[in-house]
Amino acid sequence: MKKFVFEKIATVLLLLAAGIALGGDKNQSLQMRPLSADYAKWHDHICLKPSEQSYQNIPWRASILQGMVDGQMSDKPIMILLMNGHPLGCT
Repeated sequence: MKKFVFEKIATVLLLLAAGIALGGDKNQSLQMRPLSADYAKWHDHICLKPSEQSYQNIPWRASILQGMVDGQMSDKPIMILLMNGHPLGCT
């Protein structure tokens, strides 16, 4: 059984070393493709405008208790955003 495990590990290491050795031409410089003519239009369309970034001015709290205390002291409503699991849904 130990011989089988050793052979598997040796095979993986050999394939890894071969993959690193055949990684490509080291002398070839990385070249950036030219940007399309529509780049500026799409950049402006996708990026947030200053009027859409107002959420960054909100004094967010990472602690629910601290947010509740601050809301009661300033007599303002609070919004609680709670979640269970991975933020990208990868649970």
